Amino acid sequence: MSLLAQTPMISARSAVQADANPFLTVRLLKAVARFLDTRGWVAFAAVTSVCGWLRLSGFASRHLDHDELYTFYIAQAPTLRQLLALTRTVDLHPPLCYLLIRASFAIFGVSSWSCRLPSVLAFFFTVVLVFWLAKRVLSPLYGIISVLFFWSVPFTYQAGEARPYSLLLFFTTLMLVSWYRATEAQHSGFTSYDRRFALLTLAAGGFGVLLSHVLGVLPYTAFFAAELVRFSIRRKSDWGLWAALLAPAISGLTYLPLIRSHSVILFTDEYHATPMRIFNFYWWSIRFLAVPLMLVALLACLWPILQRPASQDQRQATPPAPLPATLRPLGFLLGCLALIPLGVGILFARTGTAFFDRYGIVIIIPIVLIPALVLGFRTQRNQMAGVAVALVLSATLFLNTYGKVWLIEQLGNLAPPRVARYALNLLSLPPIITERVKPRVAPHLQKALDAAPAVSNLDEIDPDLPLVANTGLTFLEIDRQGDAVLAKRLYLLNDRQAAASIAHDTVFENYDRLTKVFPIRGKVEPYCAFINEHPRFLALGAYNHPQGWLLKKLDMDGADLHIVGTYAGITEEAQLYEVTVLKAACPARP
Repeated sequence: MSLLAQTPMISARSAVQADANPFLTVRLLKAVARFLDTRGWVAFAAVTSVCGWLRLSGFASRHLDHDELYTFYIAQAPTLRQLLALTRTVDLHPPLCYLLIRASFAIFGVSSWSCRLPSVLAFFFTVVLVFWLAKRVLSPLYGIISVLFFWSVPFTYQAGEARPYSLLLFFTTLMLVSWYRATEAQHSGFTSYDRRFALLTLAAGGFGVLLSHVLGVLPYTAFFAAELVRFSIRRKSDWGLWAALLAPAISGLTYLPLIRSHSVILFTDEYHATPMRIFNFYWWSIRFLAVPLMLVALLACLWPILQRPASQDQRQATPPAPLPATLRPLGFLLGCLALIPLGVGILFARTGTAFFDRYGIVIIIPIVLIPALVLGFRTQRNQMAGVAVALVLSATLFLNTYGKVWLIEQLGNLAPPRVARYALNLLSLPPIITERVKPRVAPHLQKALDAAPAVSNLDEIDPDLPLVANTGLTFLEIDRQGDAVLAKRLYLLNDRQAAASIAHDTVFENYDRLTKVFPIRGKVEPYCAFINEHPRFLALGAYNHPQGWLLKKLDMDGADLHIVGTYAGITEEAQLYEVTVLKAACPARP
């Protein structure tokens, strides 16, 4: 039963009152709202199917990117012992993600889609849990609002990534739902099947969080803080719940070898956690939800005016209800989850570690639940307010998937040039604040880049010359995507001093060891040894890639860089260069 439904002061208006409105549109919207409230799971299945298709239609056919290839290869380790060793020395993540993908390979065979399947399933199960929680606290209509918020956030790309972040999100949500379900019980003992099951899934979620990603320790800790808040309200310890929370802590022992290996890596300055980068993360997380969030805020603030009770008696009969005390710990927990990216940013700023948006994926949970909770409590679960927000969210989701592209293509035919220009400016909002963007290449190469053709087949460009990747990203992806002939002439060069001084990044320096544990066909050689043996070769990469040092060093060493074309289809935006070493940049080998 909804917690709000237990409180008469917050009950929704009666169906008789809803049908009395003379406007057809209002009656239609109320009919939709009643359908959503009475057929919630049917509506959820329909919304999730459509949104899932819009967001994940290409996950089965897309090439595995660099990071996913780590997961792909580690999950195929010959033995479990070797798999666990690789997670501690190569990819530096707890083992759960690789074990689940290994199971997927055993059932469905080795492929790109089976590699991504655990992440996709974890994401969909997360949506189910979000809907269940919002439905239980508020109503099915507000559960649909949370689901629409969920599919509208930009993090949905992680659903189709064979990495641990979707699992981290799922297990955090499982902990949240289990913790809330366990705290609903009136007594803290093991008095009911529902509570025992909730405590069991809470512990399972804790293990899952800690064994999915090292950063899982932050959302895991947030539950302890929320339980302390609950204790301050109840003045009584819930020992069963504390035991369920503490049991997974032993998983933290798996972090020790990961921390030792991680401490020797140098990361490029452009990926460091700066105040602007952290601010942009928060803004990027909600920038496509600006209109729905403003509508929620507007309705929440103006609802007492919009309500307009018919008489003084009605105003006294249905006063605004305060937030139930049992939900205060939940609100505190959601606030803690919203602050986790900030905590990660502060920690990584002190340690010089790279900060990426995926590290803050748990912020999805407060983003999708807080607006629904605020709107539901403030409007007393009003159906018209819920339907209005749901419609705006649906339009926003469509606009940010296929609608915006269609509108941009059709604006020239639908409106005069001046109107089309203003519409395009409106569609580009809200903007993202970015730091200064570097040019794609050095100034003396810009003219050649402007005239460079697109290259679709690398085998057709000087097939007798070696092909050198600018970064490990390009090297690993080309090695996987290319045929045997291309892989045979593929190289990655290493030079720690150049990587540290030019790119300030040493992430790819140990790829010679990687070729011994992964089925990599390309070769890794020292920079000077390769240059002395191959004075003419092809290089593939982005000149100003933050982690790339090769093209800049060749330029500094006086090599002739000639842009042959541009190449797409890999993570790194790449140009194809023909390189000729004009003078001895390295001492000749004796």
